[in-house]
Amino acid sequence: MRDIPNKSIDCIITDPPYGIDYQSTRGSDKTKWKLKIANDKSPYTIWIDEAFRVLKNKAGLFCFTRWDIEQEFRKSFTKSNFICKQQIIWDKEIHSMGDLFGDFASQHENIIFATKGRFIFKGKRPKSVIRTQRVFYKKLLHPNEKPIDLIIKLIEAITVPGDVVLDLFAGSGTTGVACINTKRNYILIEKEEKYYKIAQDRLSKEDKKNTYWNHEFSKMKEK
Repeated sequence: MRDIPNKSIDCIITDPPYGIDYQSTRGSDKTKWKLKIANDKSPYTIWIDEAFRVLKNKAGLFCFTRWDIEQEFRKSFTKSNFICKQQIIWDKEIHSMGDLFGDFASQHENIIFATKGRFIFKGKRPKSVIRTQRVFYKKLLHPNEKPIDLIIKLIEAITVPGDVVLDLFAGSGTTGVACINTKRNYILIEKEEKYYKIAQDRLSKEDKKNTYWNHEFSKMKEK
């Protein structure tokens, strides 16, 4: 992020580590467990100051989070001079597993909408609940992968074609795919080599299906 110029980004959409030490699997066979999410021991907020620096004035940011740690992110956004405007609810239509006997079946995810200064929608005012089905577990390229149509709805809500979208925790590259399909430019950053390569391959294939795209795919280096 330090290489990104000041006030050069039109929109940030990202899904940082929540601090739950997440590891995904299906069934009890630990040999099939996916990689743990890096930096997931506590809510990962160290990036927020830099996000404010690179975002243009009067632009917006979407940050996926979870109900029980959302306040930690909100505090960090406010400390970095973002304005926390709203909580958006993603209705996944299909619930997850969790405690089958002592908890409500979880079917939604929280998204913080924060802005740098006064934000004005460029088009129709969107609603705060987005209903789109989550990625079927057998098709997941990343344990926390978001559906493309969800990211498209967020992108189209606050940007126009040609804008630059930044995703700091890019995973398998879904934000890039959504940008290609909506004629937005993008910068993606991903730490894990496995998902970096998956995203490269995915975006290359998507490029062949589209006549418009311009991207910069950056690999975050360990200090």
